Formats: sequence, structure tokens, C-alpha cells
Amino acid sequence: MNLPVNLQQEVEKWASSQGISLEEFIIQTVAEKIYRLNEQTQEPSQEEPTTYYEGNVLVVDAPLPSHFDLVTFIDDMRNERIQELMP
Repeated sequence: MNLPVNLQQEVEKWASSQGISLEEFIIQTVAEKIYRLNEQTQEPSQEEPTTYYEGNVLVVDAPLPSHFDLVTFIDDMRNERIQELMP
């Protein structure tokens, strides 16, 4: 594959920093791009989420949005709980 010199240098740098070959880096990069494009073009699901109780806990069984960040969600919930407990 013929790449412009500057792009070739960047690819070599990033592949080297990740300890993989140029070919592996290019394949991974193309695969990531295709995955993102496929996510963007998918129609949102119109299906209703399944809800049920496990003991006293309401469970909502539905896929998470692609932009959902679990760590941020947990941090936000923790901060809300701390605020509730503070006098």
C-alpha cells in the first residue's frame, strides 16, 4: 500500500508504540473505522426493554446506548449518594 510519507511515518510510529506490525496496525485501524461507521448507520431499536423484579430490585434488560460510559455513571451515582448522606 502506498501511503504519503507523513502518513507512513505516523503509521510506523503508532504501530511501533503498540508493538505490532504495520499490517496489523492498518487492519485494526480499518476494522475500528468500519465498526464505528456501522454503529452510526444502525437504526435505533424500537423494541421495548424487558423489565422484571429480582427480589426488591427492578431490572431493565435493554442494550446500553453506544455512548454510555459505565465508569462515569457509577461515579455520578456515587456522588449523588454522598450528597444525600451529607448533613
